[in-house]
Amino acid sequence: MNNVIFFQWIYVIMKIQFTAYVKHDLVAMIKIGLLSGIVGGFALFSSFFWIDMDLGVAPGTFYKMVGVVVGLHEMPAIIFGFFAHMITAAVIGMVFCVVSLSHKYLRIDGTSKGIVAGIITGIEVYALIFLPLSIYVMIPIAQDYTMGLRGVVLSDETDAITKLLQNPEKMLWGSLILHILYGGIMGLFSSIMLHEKYSPKSKNHR
Repeated sequence: MNNVIFFQWIYVIMKIQFTAYVKHDLVAMIKIGLLSGIVGGFALFSSFFWIDMDLGVAPGTFYKMVGVVVGLHEMPAIIFGFFAHMITAAVIGMVFCVVSLSHKYLRIDGTSKGIVAGIITGIEVYALIFLPLSIYVMIPIAQDYTMGLRGVVLSDETDAITKLLQNPEKMLWGSLILHILYGGIMGLFSSIMLHEKYSPKSKNHR
């Protein structure tokens, strides 16, 4: 009877330790993912202005279009677009790292694996989230604004957004390239931060 109680206590202690370890692992991955996503987002900050320049519109128009969709104008619209971009980038990075815990084959245990996994993630986010939102939500709402169907829009905003909307293919292809670059940078940074964790010498390697 005493032996049974002893082993039960051992089981409980091991279970508590394992739960604490998994929780610590999850929290660590959330932090690394958020930071990696933010790094990837900042790395592409100037690239969005490249899209604007390539399309011949004022710098910040791409971000501004996101803000105009929710009823903002001028600098507040640009700021909203920027923060929406950064928050999305951080969340994607967090999910990327947390999901990598679900299976040993998904572990970001090498630089090349991190970059490839990040690029694949970037393409998936583009295809499953960004593209549908752009085609069925953002672009139609922005078009309504330029035609005065959703409130008053300043003339310079109308001209800039109209010019941006006249080149949807170039805008969407440019966004695909940026999602690929973002994914690669996020994956690279994640793999660098996780190098010690998955190093053969690491005690945490599983």
